[in-house]
Amino acid sequence: MASAQTLNCSFPNQKLDGWIRGQVILKSDTNFESATIFDSLINQVHSEPIPARISANNDKRLTAKWQLKQVQLRDSFAPKMSYTLTFQKETGSASINATAPVFHDNNNADRAGGNFGARGSCKLR
Repeated sequence: MASAQTLNCSFPNQKLDGWIRGQVILKSDTNFESATIFDSLINQVHSEPIPARISANNDKRLTAKWQLKQVQLRDSFAPKMSYTLTFQKETGSASINATAPVFHDNNNADRAGGNFGARGSCKLR
């Protein structure tokens, strides 16, 4: 049986209740063909890891994608939020982006969409 791989990612200076969280964990089979993703926002919405799609896995990078639907935060709401996590294998650096086609912010007027991003690092365990 193939052993699981865990990618533990840290994105400093993220709000505890933001669209991007400070800690993201990607678990996968040995070849990163199937994976699950977990962070405190996913825990808030689903109470357990959710499936992630590996869209790239080569010598240079690993990219995973997932979606959350009907997410309500303290001051905002998104009917659908799409996430992309990219890990640079050579340097250990990582980026995460979240986009929403429609985004409602209770502090500001609703807008066509929301885009959020952060940079950090990941360690393969």
